[in-house]
Amino acid sequence: MTSLPVKPIREDIGVESPHAAPYLRKPAIFGVCLFLLLAYCTSVAFVPEAWATQFFQIGIFALVAVCLLFDVRRKRSRLLGGPMPWLIYTIPAWGVFQIVAHTTASTVETREATLRWGAMAGIFFLMQIVARTNTARRNFLTAFLAFATAMAVLSLTQLFTSEGLVLWIFPSGFPDVYGTFPSYNHYAQIIEMALPIALWRAVREGWHAWWCVLAGGVMYGSVIGSASRTGALLCTTEVLAVVVIGLFNLRKTPSAARPRIAVAILLLVPAIAVAFTVVVGWERVWQRFEVNGLYGARSEFIMAAVDMARHRPITGYGLGTFPEVYQRYALHDMPFYANHAHNDWAEFAADGGVPFLLLVLIPFAAAIPIAIRNPWGIGLIAVMLHACVDFPFPRAAVSCWIFAMLGLLYMAEWASRNSRPLVMPPIRAKTGAPQAN
Repeated sequence: MTSLPVKPIREDIGVESPHAAPYLRKPAIFGVCLFLLLAYCTSVAFVPEAWATQFFQIGIFALVAVCLLFDVRRKRSRLLGGPMPWLIYTIPAWGVFQIVAHTTASTVETREATLRWGAMAGIFFLMQIVARTNTARRNFLTAFLAFATAMAVLSLTQLFTSEGLVLWIFPSGFPDVYGTFPSYNHYAQIIEMALPIALWRAVREGWHAWWCVLAGGVMYGSVIGSASRTGALLCTTEVLAVVVIGLFNLRKTPSAARPRIAVAILLLVPAIAVAFTVVVGWERVWQRFEVNGLYGARSEFIMAAVDMARHRPITGYGLGTFPEVYQRYALHDMPFYANHAHNDWAEFAADGGVPFLLLVLIPFAAAIPIAIRNPWGIGLIAVMLHACVDFPFPRAAVSCWIFAMLGLLYMAEWASRNSRPLVMPPIRAKTGAPQAN
């Protein structure tokens, strides 16, 4: 008997089925709501009052509750397996443990940090619902890229005209603003995550994604204009990394036409970046590279955080309590307020002890090879490196996108492992039965 023809089962199976439509619309609605919450959180980054972040956290918790009520209860297989998601969900639980065990130096600060970490864990949970398919992940990345590009255009236009006013209206208390961020480093961290998305799409899709080349140039130029030293180094590294990965992948392409287009795009990407750098000007960032005093102060913050972790290696002093405890371990009196250690990994160990550091570090370290296999996600590696000299994680306007990108990478890896076509073996005739011609 001849074997029957086999068709691969697509990941988006059921799209044409009217019975499956309501279940497919729910993740799309959740995805739109999640993106709007993340965009809102970044848009109000300049607001110092607590209500801005609290409104965002309430929205995330409410969205998680709705998902648990209407979706996960019916389809528990939707969630990722393995230890990594549970490590992320345990992060806010560590703050609860510190409050209950009375090991925190400030219950108020630890409670606020616990709520922030809970919102981040909620974002990771929601990405498992909204990023199940390739189409959903692509749409979310496209929306994030468009949002980051708009932020870059806003940053460039405000750089020379706003005089410290966000949207030329709201005072920030700083001489310059970058999009909606008073801090050039926090703004650069957003671009570090979005830039590889634009560059990789341009390399993969050719002239059909011409706007991604322009978006990448605008974003790169805005980071140079912001004068963020670490941001400039990491974004330059991302451009070179995408070019190298693209050239490596050309060796696997048999077509004669596609390599010519791909080579043209690969050459155009750094050219556009250099062009926007010339337009914006590199003098400001170059001048900041000649200043070394600020990094000297940061090294003292880091040394104090390491000393704090050494004294309480198991429980730490409480999530979010570094500013409260720092004065006990300060090497010198500083003329400014030490709000963070300027090294998130050292601060994690100081606030939560070595166990808390591992809770955060292990899921992100495990995502590094996934990001290398999916070059649009190498921005997450850049932010992890940036966290060695700054504090992106305590800023909800930045960390919300960090955990969204982490969830996207894990879902992309999950899809690659579960999207193999189902190939059925040929139907064999029973022993002794006549074979069909």
